[in-house]
Amino acid sequence: MNDEFSRARFFAAEALGRIAYEPAINPLIELLEFNNDVDEYIRHAASLALARIGKPEPIVALSTHHSRAVRIGGVLALRRMQNPGIKNFLQDKDEFIVTETARAINDDLSIVEALPALGDALNDYQYSQEAFVRRAISANLRVGTDKAMQNLINYTQHEGSPMAMRVEALDALSTWAKPSVLDRVDGRYRGVITRDLATVQNKSASIVIPLLTNKESLLRQQAAKTIGKLKMTQASEQLLTQFKRESSPAVRVEIIRALASIEYKPMDEPIKLALADKDKSVRIVGLDLLGKLDVSQELMVSLLAEVINTRTNEEKQAAITTLGAVPIQFSEKLFNQLLTNLESGKLPAEVQLELGDAIDSTHSQALIDRYKKLNRNASTDSLKAAYAGSLLGGDPRRGAGIFWEHPTAQCVRCHSYNDYGGIAGPRINGVANRLTREQILESLIEPSERIAAGFGIVSLELKNNKKISGIMQQEKSDGFILKIGDKPDTLILKTDILRHTYSPSSMPPMQYLLTKKEIRDVVSFLATLKSDD
Repeated sequence: MNDEFSRARFFAAEALGRIAYEPAINPLIELLEFNNDVDEYIRHAASLALARIGKPEPIVALSTHHSRAVRIGGVLALRRMQNPGIKNFLQDKDEFIVTETARAINDDLSIVEALPALGDALNDYQYSQEAFVRRAISANLRVGTDKAMQNLINYTQHEGSPMAMRVEALDALSTWAKPSVLDRVDGRYRGVITRDLATVQNKSASIVIPLLTNKESLLRQQAAKTIGKLKMTQASEQLLTQFKRESSPAVRVEIIRALASIEYKPMDEPIKLALADKDKSVRIVGLDLLGKLDVSQELMVSLLAEVINTRTNEEKQAAITTLGAVPIQFSEKLFNQLLTNLESGKLPAEVQLELGDAIDSTHSQALIDRYKKLNRNASTDSLKAAYAGSLLGGDPRRGAGIFWEHPTAQCVRCHSYNDYGGIAGPRINGVANRLTREQILESLIEPSERIAAGFGIVSLELKNNKKISGIMQQEKSDGFILKIGDKPDTLILKTDILRHTYSPSSMPPMQYLLTKKEIRDVVSFLATLKSDD
């Protein structure tokens, strides 16, 4: 243990741990102090050896040791031993050690007996590291006693604490009656917990409801969300009052959702306020709730008609979708008006997919037949015509999500963006500068119709009866530049070409993998990519 070579000290500590040699406890502690946390391997060997020896009392006593390195080693040893005595280290003056103690208590399989002490440490407001505070909040939620609930309530009120962590404590409180089965910090399965909703309602209402008027918008937003989750019906009038004077759209969104969640009656006024809001995000939420709430069908159709006639395309899409769920005796007149607009060319292309889906959901054969007849009259049976509704009106953010994450299309496996992704297909940076929306749509549903330069073979039949095949490097106004074998790039003039044929693309047609709406979102995403960087 006193050898001048660190390698020898490392293996000495390893050996003493493996044979669980109890007289080595003090020398191992001295080794931690001498190492002073300089060599991580020595620290590991010494703390592991102490854990293997398995005597917790002298290690717990290290919580008051003058050496920071020794106290860190003690935390590591007790974590491996799963010993609740580790809670003594929550009183350490060093926030790093306190945070590591919190990790030891909360993470992995947890040291369940020490969770109450970790939860109580939330009251020590000198600690502000997110890693510690999140675990202390989670510990209180898992412990579930009245004291633990009060710890969370107190923290949400403490003005000096980080705002994000006050919001986190309030969010944890909102799940008190039925917490997630997964740990809030490390995602480990913790099991099903159910608690009495009335208890948390009664104890927290006097604190949560006043937060609706807090100067911090994040707290106001989370307060509204918590009121909704905890079904605080006594807050209904405060919610409506705050909605009318609230400046933040994000808070107004949560207030309208909370009113719906607590089943405020009548909901006519909040819904009308939401649909008339100056911010689109609030209006969209109002539309979404309109189809889920107990609102008179006549009023619903009237409000939907106003949205369809006056609002943005995104809101029109949502309104038409909601209209499809309204009983046909109330919605038929408005659907016929929309079909008349479609017939006269006045219906925006951006909402035609929603109209088709909504009419299908009505199960009205008369409406379905009229819609099909209009489609047949308006277009040919070509694939491009069938997907004309996917050209406009998509959501670029959803399209980006499909590009990166769709499990079936797997776009990113073949195409790259900012050099992330595959190389089997062309890089999508700047694609909006190279292709029109129509060409982007065509490349998705009929990929063999347009081959990107450098990614496909073209066969040329020349007027002199010769045939040439090569990788198409570039299509110019006067000809094709081909890469033929190992020869330099060759320009074949169009005046010499009788016909050209592209080999089938290796890219699968997206209509077999994505819905029309998903294709629309991808088109909208690709249409935003104008930078080549």
